[in-house]
Amino acid sequence: MEDISTEQKIKKAALKEFAHFGLEGARVDRIAHKAKINKAMIYYHFKSKEDLYESILTEFYREIFPRVTADIPKDKGPEVQLDAIVTFFIDFISRVDQDVIRMMLRELSSGGKYFKKLMLPNVIIPMMGFVQELFTAGMEQGTFKKIVPHLTFLQMLGSIVFTNAIRITLLDTEMGKMIFNDDFFEDYKKNLLTVVKTGILAS
Repeated sequence: MEDISTEQKIKKAALKEFAHFGLEGARVDRIAHKAKINKAMIYYHFKSKEDLYESILTEFYREIFPRVTADIPKDKGPEVQLDAIVTFFIDFISRVDQDVIRMMLRELSSGGKYFKKLMLPNVIIPMMGFVQELFTAGMEQGTFKKIVPHLTFLQMLGSIVFTNAIRITLLDTEMGKMIFNDDFFEDYKKNLLTVVKTGILAS
């Protein structure tokens, strides 16, 4: 088994703490206990609880845009590129540690200070620019109907994130087990693409 660094141990333990208690409710003592290290080691690696919190979110947000753009086939048309964007976000969110999603939801419910500071410049703004070009090209080519690019992107992304939030919440219920089965993400991907394309593809 590969050894992980002390910093990684701290982040792993802190993620669970922040996911369940949020930034305000999280306790450094509990993080140290979960990481099985001395509390002083946390302050050796991170200036404060807030610094640790921001570090986890920064690491998560900064990887999204480079990865989604790397997965988009630049030599293909707007419809294929749209498929790639939707596929990436669904596959990405299906693989990410669900405590990251819980942490994001708590962050949003507490006012979104770090969401605005970190996700806005690292994900939302660059993705808005990217989809603006993509959807504009699709409309000019007659592939897409007349749509508002940034609203279309937010509706797509919102659907993916909110659906996964519901999945996390309902997983321990009978309905959740029935809906969110092993085939869920593949079925959801196909269905969302059908719904999106039905709405924006020109006939």
